[in-house]
Amino acid sequence: MTESALENLKVKVKDGKSCEKVLTIEVPPDAIQKEFEEFYKAVAPNAQVPGFRPGKAPRHVIEMHYRESAREHVLKNLISESFKHALTTEVLEPLGYPKIQDVDFKDTSLSYKACIEIRPKIKLNRYKGLEAKKEKAEVKPEEIEHELKHIQESLAQYKTIDDRPVQMGDFVIADYACTVDGKEIDRRVGDWLEVREKEFLQGFSVQLIGMKPGDEKKIGLKFPETMGRKELAGKPAEFQVKVKEIKTKTLPPLSDELAKESGDFSTLEELKSKTHQTLLTKKERETETAFEKALLDELVKQNKMDLPEGVVQRRVEYLLEETKHSFLGQGGAEEMFEKQKEQLSKEMEPEAKRQVQVSFLLDEIAIKENIIVTDEEQKQRYQQIAERVRQPLEQVAKYYGENENAREALAEQIRNEKTIQLIKDNAKQKR
Repeated sequence: MTESALENLKVKVKDGKSCEKVLTIEVPPDAIQKEFEEFYKAVAPNAQVPGFRPGKAPRHVIEMHYRESAREHVLKNLISESFKHALTTEVLEPLGYPKIQDVDFKDTSLSYKACIEIRPKIKLNRYKGLEAKKEKAEVKPEEIEHELKHIQESLAQYKTIDDRPVQMGDFVIADYACTVDGKEIDRRVGDWLEVREKEFLQGFSVQLIGMKPGDEKKIGLKFPETMGRKELAGKPAEFQVKVKEIKTKTLPPLSDELAKESGDFSTLEELKSKTHQTLLTKKERETETAFEKALLDELVKQNKMDLPEGVVQRRVEYLLEETKHSFLGQGGAEEMFEKQKEQLSKEMEPEAKRQVQVSFLLDEIAIKENIIVTDEEQKQRYQQIAERVRQPLEQVAKYYGENENAREALAEQIRNEKTIQLIKDNAKQKR
């Protein structure tokens, strides 16, 4: 349909709920007639009508046979085109798709309402001179010790024991089958089990003590109430266990030799120095992130606004999807997540609102401060991405060059980072 067919389109705009506009649209009769004409003209050459060869049925017969299809097609096209035209004439930019209501469609008339959400009116109050506390990044001696312990654990040696039975602190290689209510729910072959006092299945290790390689034993216990699989929580279980090997773990001493074995280090002191620097860099990044979040929280407090409900809801759904992906990735059951979904949605709403508000505020500040993203900045980011994903720069640049949505999203990310940096550069650190 041409724009001229909608020249006489009638549009009335009223305020709806917060950040909402309601458009009442009336489509002119000649536009409706033209759309019907175009439909029948396109259908006629291949129209399949009983009693007629394809494309040979008279116009009035085609109209009767294709009436419902024509109305469906015309209504869909007219709403789509007239809505776009109304947005242009009224200079409105909706956030998301419209809600179409009160459709009244006849062969010579069409009217409907389109509810759209729009950008909130933002009156920037304060974004320079914000105050937040910034912790000093420090590395404690025990944190270095903890990291060195990890290195020792990674280089631990395991020795097979043949001359005594299992005792506390050993590692056991065993086969086992687990049954609940007489039904097998799990079976493992050559599984490594650490014999320790504190464990998730409390009481399991204690019953391994005294066993020797080749011994078989039934171990009974009750699953904890906090069991991830709710159908098993609190239920008695039986494990048929066969011990195959007993091993002890020996940690290498903290020495220059350990430093050389763990990486490109000549001495233990060199390893400790590098560990300290790695931890310090991580802490500095964490304190900077916390400082940034505190400033953005203060930005939200200083600049109140109404928020579009639909945008907030879409953000909640995005956060839910992220949580679900993480939950399933950790072995959680989808049905369990679905049961918690409604409660999670309520809990996530405040954070969704915060994120939406921050997004609008950063955009408004960027407009006011004329913060833009240059081609050179985008090219630099392509280089960083290429190094991170270990792909040729040309391939990364080609991807963004061919994907407008990805390119715009990356530009928005860079722009937001520059805007946040402006806020940080003008902020004050609390003592």
